[in-house]
Amino acid sequence: MYLKKNWGLLLLLPTVVFAQQVKIPDGWSDGYAYANGIRIHYYRATPKPEKPVMVMVHGVTDNGLCWTTLALKLQDMYDVYMLDARGHGLTDPFTTGDNGETLVKDVVEFVKIMKFKNPILMGHSMGAATVMRVGAEYPEIGRAIVMLDPGLRPRSGGAANAARGVPNRSPQPQSPQPTALAGSPNNRLSVSMFGSAETLVAQNNYSFEDLIATGRRQNPLWDKMDIEYWALSKKQYHGPYTPEASQAMSGTMNTAGALSKIQVPAIILKADAPADVRKANEDAASVMPKGKLVHIDGAAHNLHHDKLERTTEVLREFLSKL
Repeated sequence: MYLKKNWGLLLLLPTVVFAQQVKIPDGWSDGYAYANGIRIHYYRATPKPEKPVMVMVHGVTDNGLCWTTLALKLQDMYDVYMLDARGHGLTDPFTTGDNGETLVKDVVEFVKIMKFKNPILMGHSMGAATVMRVGAEYPEIGRAIVMLDPGLRPRSGGAANAARGVPNRSPQPQSPQPTALAGSPNNRLSVSMFGSAETLVAQNNYSFEDLIATGRRQNPLWDKMDIEYWALSKKQYHGPYTPEASQAMSGTMNTAGALSKIQVPAIILKADAPADVRKANEDAASVMPKGKLVHIDGAAHNLHHDKLERTTEVLREFLSKL
């Protein structure tokens, strides 16, 4: 009787273990820091303690490993740390007291707890908005600010920026999306940033195989490793389950006036876009005292996945001048 009652548990155990164990590149490690009231999980590339520290902050629904292919390109020159943002990866979830300042303070407090001295701060999408605000509001923290495809506000009037992935103004929580497209094949899963708890948890139950198939269909330019970690991040995403948490995450992207306040060297890499959008982007970025903007030809919102070599080339040129 004992064996029968526990056999189901034994059958489930390998699946549970597989979902929690993650293969990371050789020489890499991971750990936790208690900062700003939560445990923040991070990955560290091959240690280079004698090199400048670089802290990478990902976008909505991703995790720290979504930086892997770019981090591998940079790890010989920098001591690279890749955070799992609050509500993402293996970092603790949002709390009832969180607001639009919380994710910004998470990065600031992580840097302080780890005793980093003026790290380079790099972010993508929501993470780009986060490090943009750190650079503006905590000028003593970062040595340089690197922003990959943040939403940009026009400097004055005009059409809204057409950047994909991050709206120009603080977004409102979206209506719950269907957890999958009814009757669709397994390579057409729908992934929501916002929604009911049931919607978000249902996404965690997608199979790795179906998520990888979806990733391959949607992102033909990506490396296999990028797709696998993207799939993992969707299974781990435990984002905003309440309207208050949604507002906290959305509020992070309220970047009005931030670019003009960044006093350290800064660079914005933007996705490919039509001429009028490029001009609007360049106009918005022109307020940076020590910054520049570069469009990555042929790249969409995840430009470091779409055009890894070009992205690396631009970043190395910028970083070499620090």
